[in-house]
Amino acid sequence: MSTIGTQNEVSSPLHFAPPTAADLPFLRQLIPGSCRGSDCAPANIFLLHRKYHTTVAVHGSWLFRHFEQNERLQGYAFPCGRGNVEEALELLQSDAISRKRPLCFCLLTSEQCEILRRYMPERFSFASDRGNSDYLYTRVQLAELPGSRFHAKRNHIAQFESMFPTHRFLPLSPATTADAVAVAEAWLNKADNQSSILRQEIAAIYEALDNADSLNLFGGVVYVQEEPVGMSIGSFINPTVADIHFEKCLPEYRRAYPFVNRETARLLPESCLFINREEDLNHPGLRQAKLSYHPELILEKYSAIPCPAPSENSHP
Repeated sequence: MSTIGTQNEVSSPLHFAPPTAADLPFLRQLIPGSCRGSDCAPANIFLLHRKYHTTVAVHGSWLFRHFEQNERLQGYAFPCGRGNVEEALELLQSDAISRKRPLCFCLLTSEQCEILRRYMPERFSFASDRGNSDYLYTRVQLAELPGSRFHAKRNHIAQFESMFPTHRFLPLSPATTADAVAVAEAWLNKADNQSSILRQEIAAIYEALDNADSLNLFGGVVYVQEEPVGMSIGSFINPTVADIHFEKCLPEYRRAYPFVNRETARLLPESCLFINREEDLNHPGLRQAKLSYHPELILEKYSAIPCPAPSENSHP
């Protein structure tokens, strides 16, 4: 039984509360198999709730989320679950009225925008949110790097393997968890700008590894001369879509990135069809890096804000 939203301070039908590790099994039951967005990964819902001030509520077979982080995410996510979507949207509308906050949405897919247009016509204006759009690749593509378009990636891996012949990659496990933490700490210490955002990310890595079993994490650590120099951490959005949450390599081993990427993909079972490598945050370098792996799909995201109320003097 989930403890999500056991108390409510307003008259809303939805009881929002921060997600906990204990809620993870229940969250997994509510995520439909059709969800491929990184925001739907149960691990992300839990790990990033402090960063984005995320609260969640459950009503019937629906999961509701709200974000309070103004700079990047603000408003409700689209209801996630199964059942009558019109009723789910009515619940969100009642919640917004009860809490006296606007009924605005973030992280919408194009299909979800169309549903809002159908059930709440002329209520919203929609805007593309390219920086929050997800990059999806096939597992086979990242594991094999086939053909001429991946020639440069294969060369980078070959250079890394040649420069560091003592390298090895070990899957994430209780025996390698401390080394994954060591990579994250060393990476932060060598960062040019140790911003609060980077510190939040490292804190999320600590929390992920502390809850590795509950989160059903996968990933690995790359070693050179038995010293950890890179790592990856991921989980599953659903049985066919994996999500890469964190990937770090020490700056003096930058050629290790494509190696870690490939080896992590090779860990995944054949039942995993896609790997979501998340968004680029409108960062030019990150966008170029993600495009260089030739995504199978860019899962575009949109935001929706309420249209201004018609003026009393306006004409139909």
